[in-house]
Amino acid sequence: MEETVGRSPRSTPFGGLGRDSITAEIARRSGLYDETLDVLRQLRLRERHIRYTIAGLVLIFGVVGALGLFTPSGAQGSLWRSLILGTAAATTIPTAIAVSRVHLGVMWWTKKSHVRGFNDAFVAYADIGVAVCLFAVADPRLALYFSALFAVIGSYSAHFVRARVVYLHLALSSAVTCTLGVLAWLDGAPPVPAFAATLALLVAVSGTVTLHQGYTSDLQRSLKHQQRMANTDPLTGLLNRRGFTLATTTLLRRGPGDRFALVIADVDRFKRINDDHGHAVGDAVLQQVADILQGAVPEPAVVARLGGDEFAIAARLDEQAVRAVAEDIRGQPVDAGDGEWATVSLGIAVGPLHSEHMTDEDATERIRRDFALADDALFEAKAKRRGTYAVVPTTPTGSRPG
Repeated sequence: MEETVGRSPRSTPFGGLGRDSITAEIARRSGLYDETLDVLRQLRLRERHIRYTIAGLVLIFGVVGALGLFTPSGAQGSLWRSLILGTAAATTIPTAIAVSRVHLGVMWWTKKSHVRGFNDAFVAYADIGVAVCLFAVADPRLALYFSALFAVIGSYSAHFVRARVVYLHLALSSAVTCTLGVLAWLDGAPPVPAFAATLALLVAVSGTVTLHQGYTSDLQRSLKHQQRMANTDPLTGLLNRRGFTLATTTLLRRGPGDRFALVIADVDRFKRINDDHGHAVGDAVLQQVADILQGAVPEPAVVARLGGDEFAIAARLDEQAVRAVAEDIRGQPVDAGDGEWATVSLGIAVGPLHSEHMTDEDATERIRRDFALADDALFEAKAKRRGTYAVVPTTPTGSRPG
């Protein structure tokens, strides 16, 4: 085992690693996580257009409320009705400004806002505000027609809030619409037209929500499946190269501890195993190695197959702990068939982290540098003796000391 290794002319597997800002949630064994920013970047959502449109619709709600002050069937000169409609109309201005500043793309994917509870509070504000204004309108028949505004709120709810909030919106809007239908009938509207109008509004409001929610749920489910496939190695079930980068970035930014170890492992003489025993045996060897690597590292850790017989591990471990992991890995037998046993060699880069609050770009750069050092360590280990490991210490910036 070598303590310090020299730099070799080998090219680094992460030589082409990009510096885009990326965020992912670690899920070590399954590789399942929500890559929010990565997904939104690929979809190229026109987020600014969407949020300004929603802000404009909020202002239109205010205009509708303000018009109720001047229509004969609206406030009808009643002070309390005028206060309700006027106050509701005035509150739409700061609400529209607030909506124009939120990140709706993130909310669409996660159902969470950067301002905790904002999206739920916005739906509650809109639903309750519209309901109060509708009951403040003097003519229940006019108010019944205005209940179509719930469809707009429902469209927002279907895309940006959790299912529980959507169901509460449906319950409230349906109850308000039905109540207004009854009040319109009691106010002299013919029963059949009143019932027909109420039914049509219920279908329009509830149908809009149901269709939009179904579509956005299916779309997100499909996107998540595609992200899993894009980040997972189909043979071993581990993360692939792309998934490793995403998950390790999050590990560096959010994981516990002030030390970081990056390990590269590959199967010694893997080409000969494939040539002598066939690709089925070679695949079985890779699956065994994947199981060994996953079982050797404590959580949280990121384990990946980068391609061919090359694997990687990222973990918040100090040198002593990562050496113990390496000893465990190389000490476990890998059955290569016909009484032969394969060995695994490892290259390790380990050292302190520069900061507890790393940006995505800082984390990506640290991965790049440590990967180059670990790759050199692996090359040196294999040159001296198969089935062993070499360790190179790193500085907080991810370079070799001295």
